[in-house]
Amino acid sequence: MTRHLPEQARREQILSAARRCFIENGYHPTRMDDIAAAANLSKGGVYFHFKSKQEVFASLVEEEYTRSMTFLQGVSQGAAPIAEKMQILGMHYLEYFQGAPDAPRFFVVMGEMALRDEALAKKLLEMQSAYIVEIAKLIDQGVAEGVLRPVDSQVVAAILKALLDGVEGLTALRFPMEISRYLAVGIDILLGGLMRRPE
Repeated sequence: MTRHLPEQARREQILSAARRCFIENGYHPTRMDDIAAAANLSKGGVYFHFKSKQEVFASLVEEEYTRSMTFLQGVSQGAAPIAEKMQILGMHYLEYFQGAPDAPRFFVVMGEMALRDEALAKKLLEMQSAYIVEIAKLIDQGVAEGVLRPVDSQVVAAILKALLDGVEGLTALRFPMEISRYLAVGIDILLGGLMRRPE
């Protein structure tokens, strides 16, 4: 018999269990029975909070997006100069990759599902586009401050996002890399190409 928990705490318990199941088994082999067992609940207890496996997965994707976007918007909309904001973001992603080793694997599961689920693919595209808009705002700030040379900020933002996604993908494949080193070199190359050239 599981003890009574507030609804939000119970949802988080189910989502945490489901995340482990999706990462370890993949989306399609995972059943609601598996999620219930991993959460130490009855299947009915899971269905009380989520109508389907698809809803569980969609909630995990939304949770991931909300957490990441809230942080990015907080930095983007802050009053700090661009150099300080870049440092904050760099440290955040470094800590993220090092502190959540299963996050890159869930990233791969999301990508795999997007190939099979048109609605999810559309949702992920909207999310990625929103990230790119926020990163572009940072680049525009750098240009306005005279730190970065004028560039197509949307394109550069997409390339920076692709860099982060690439590091995440390699991490999921257990590619042997020192993440801090790879991120630092990648960002240095990109920023070196963005720096205003002497007149």
